[in-house]
Amino acid sequence: MNGTIEQLCTEHRSLEAQAAQMLAIVANRVPDPAAVAAVRWRMAQELFEHCAREDLVVYEQLIISGDAAAIATAWSYRREHGGLGEMFGRYIADWPVVRVGREWDAFRIATTDIMTRIAGRILSEERELYAHAERVLKRRAA
Repeated sequence: MNGTIEQLCTEHRSLEAQAAQMLAIVANRVPDPAAVAAVRWRMAQELFEHCAREDLVVYEQLIISGDAAAIATAWSYRREHGGLGEMFGRYIADWPVVRVGREWDAFRIATTDIMTRIAGRILSEERELYAHAERVLKRRAA
């Protein structure tokens, strides 16, 4: 699981870079729906793949670990985890490319909000969820 935690953190860095690209795009006063579509598509693919891998590798391992704190944390994050994917899916559905160009200022606000939420989730996962995963892994190795 340890090598996989490193891989998940690498994926987080990639998602953060894509979020930074999105924020740079929406920092412009001039709409750029084509740039939004390209970055958002890559980000959606990577986010959904990351969530699926994280579910199998981290959540499943913590839930079967027998460690009460790790299990509680895993269940809590797992409940929220589905919400993150659904939230990003809603964001994409709510903002088709045609609407992005028409309602640029509102889109900029919505994008900043969701990118902030993703950044917060990444930080929280690495500080709390992955810390439990590493602790469980060390305990198993001992």
